[in-house]
Amino acid sequence: MNDEEKVALSRKGNEFFNNGNMTEAIKYFVKAGYRDGIMRVADYYFYDKKQPLIALKFYKMINRKDRIDEINARMMFAFNKMLSSSKDDSGSEAAAVESKEEIEVKIHPKLRLLAEEIIRDNKEGK
Repeated sequence: MNDEEKVALSRKGNEFFNNGNMTEAIKYFVKAGYRDGIMRVADYYFYDKKQPLIALKFYKMINRKDRIDEINARMMFAFNKMLSSSKDDSGSEAAAVESKEEIEVKIHPKLRLLAEEIIRDNKEGK
């Protein structure tokens, strides 16, 4: 694809983005390899829609390590909060183990896989 075609695709993607049609904007931005457009889509999902897992996919496409790290840190914070909330008021580990047996927490399989991937990447130093 030549530069003129990329520019045309990017402009079309910008039109869709400005009209709020994210699905079409994404198609054009990705096809053109338009990093700024993909970044705007990612920011839209992260900041406006409060959907960091969708934003993460786009940040990974353009290798925005700072934003990827921010989302990972927020997710780790949330997981730590979730784990610490399973302790009783005295903070006893034995009581926390007992309460885990009584309360079944359901985690979506995709979220579990993403969390495991993040933990693995952090251990590997990525």
